[in-house]
Amino acid sequence: MADWASLPAELVRRIAHCLLYSNDLDCYMDFRAVCPNWRSATDDPNNSTKLRFRPFRWIVVDEVSETHSRLLINTFSGRVIRKDLPLLSKYFVVAATLGGFFVLANKEPPHPAVVLTPFTGHMIRYKAAVPSYVDISGAALSGPFTGNCYEQYKAVPDSDSFALDFDDEEWGRTFVSMRLAVASGMCAFDNWQTTVAVPPLPLSLVPKISYLMRLYAIDPDKMFSDKPVTAFADLPGTGDANHLFLVASDDGEVFAIIKLQQHLKVFWLDNDNRSEEVEPVKSIGDRAIFIGYRRCISVSANKFLSIVANSAYYVKSTDSSLAIYKYDLEEEKEERVSEAIDSLNQGRLSFAKPPFTIVQLLSSYTVNVRESQLLEMEKLKRQQLPSVPVVRGH
Repeated sequence: MADWASLPAELVRRIAHCLLYSNDLDCYMDFRAVCPNWRSATDDPNNSTKLRFRPFRWIVVDEVSETHSRLLINTFSGRVIRKDLPLLSKYFVVAATLGGFFVLANKEPPHPAVVLTPFTGHMIRYKAAVPSYVDISGAALSGPFTGNCYEQYKAVPDSDSFALDFDDEEWGRTFVSMRLAVASGMCAFDNWQTTVAVPPLPLSLVPKISYLMRLYAIDPDKMFSDKPVTAFADLPGTGDANHLFLVASDDGEVFAIIKLQQHLKVFWLDNDNRSEEVEPVKSIGDRAIFIGYRRCISVSANKFLSIVANSAYYVKSTDSSLAIYKYDLEEEKEERVSEAIDSLNQGRLSFAKPPFTIVQLLSSYTVNVRESQLLEMEKLKRQQLPSVPVVRGH
C-alpha cells in the first residue's frame, strides 16, 4: 500500500482536485487525514464566494426507517454512503436539503434553527426560530414544496425571526417559477446560489415558463397537489394531467419537462435568447431525470448500472397500485419498470419491499417527504389540549 504521507505535491493536488470536482467530500476529509502535507500542496481559495467545499451534488434519501442514520447519494459520481448522525436525536428534524444539509430546530422553545453539514458535523446556528405552525414547503437550501402554500420565509444566521418575504406584484409573477426552481434544487433569484452544479434560475426564464404553461393549458393552481402521486395519474377525467417540471444539468442548462397523458416533452430554456421561444430536445446525453411533485433531480446515468441514459423516471398511479415508469426521450415510449415506495411511514403499506433498488430510492426522493418533526410535535400538543364545552344561549 502506498504511503500517503510521502506522495509528491503535484499528485496530492490532482487527487484533491478530483475529489472536490466530484463533490466526494467524505473522501476528501479522509484524504486530508492520511496526507498531512495536503495543506502545503493545495492552493488556498482566493475567493470565499467559490463554494468548493460546499456539498451540492448530494441528496438525502429518507428511507423507511426510524433510525438516525441516513442514506446519501452523490448524483454525479454515483456513490452511495450511509451516515450515522446521532446529532439528529438532539433536535427536531425539519427538512433535508439538496447537498445533504439538514435543517433542524432546537427542542427547547422558541426552537431556533440550526443547519447541519453531515460530512463534517459543522453546524450553523440561527437566532431565528423555525415557524412551528407550518410544514416546511420551501427554503433557500430545501427542496420540497407541499400543498398550496403561498408564503416564503427566509432568514440569515443573525436574523431575529424568519421574515415573511412577500411582494404582491413581483411575487405573483414569479411564484410558480420559484416553486419549480426550489423543487429542482435551484433558486429563483439571480443573486442566490452561484455554484455551477446548482445554478440559480435566472428570472429572465420566467416568461418562457409562462409561455409553456399557456401553450399546454397548464393550470398553476393545479400543479401543486396535496396528494401528489394520485394527481399524477394518467386516469381519464382527472382534468389536470398536464404538468411542468424544471431540471438543471451540471453545466448549468435548464430544461422544462412537460408531462402529458401518456406522453412527455422536454424543452431547453435558452437564457441567452430573451424571447419566449423554447427549443424542444430529444436528447439529454448521458443524463437521466427523475421528476416528481416534491422534487426533481438529474443524475449521471453511466454511474448507476440500472439507470438508462436519456430517460425520464416518474411515479404514477394507474389502478390501485403505485409504479415507477421510464420514458425513453428518443423513442417516445413509456414502460413500467418497478413498484414504487409509496410511504416513508413504517406503519403504512408500501408496494415496494426492501431491499430497494437505486431507481426506487431516487423515485421515492421525488415524491416522498417526511413531515417536519417540529410540526408533528405541535400537532400532537394541540390534540392533547382539553376540549372546551360550547354553551349555547337559549
